[in-house]
Amino acid sequence: MVYLKVLGWMCILIEVIVLAPSIVPGAMSALASIITLLILVISIVTIKTGNLFYFKVTAVISGISIFIVNDSLRLYGSLPQVPWEFQVGFYSLFIIICGLAIYYAKRRAGVMKN
Repeated sequence: MVYLKVLGWMCILIEVIVLAPSIVPGAMSALASIITLLILVISIVTIKTGNLFYFKVTAVISGISIFIVNDSLRLYGSLPQVPWEFQVGFYSLFIIICGLAIYYAKRRAGVMKN
């Protein structure tokens, strides 16, 4: 179980590091948004510990990155050449991933009680 804690801290660290390229216009922000979602998916594995801390922190940093920092995805003042379908697609992916993780955590908690 120690490897899951290390994985959790690595997910948090990578999410913080990916905040920097999110600000850069162009391909860097697109790459940062993809990495953000991948790290969010990877952090779901840390729920196996029964501790949601790592996933929650990763999800919050991902949300800040997607909705506030990323120049092509942010809710206010995004780049004008980015189509709204792309933005809505990423927002939907973020919400679906978080929803699946919450469902998995609740199911896991129910299994642990039995």
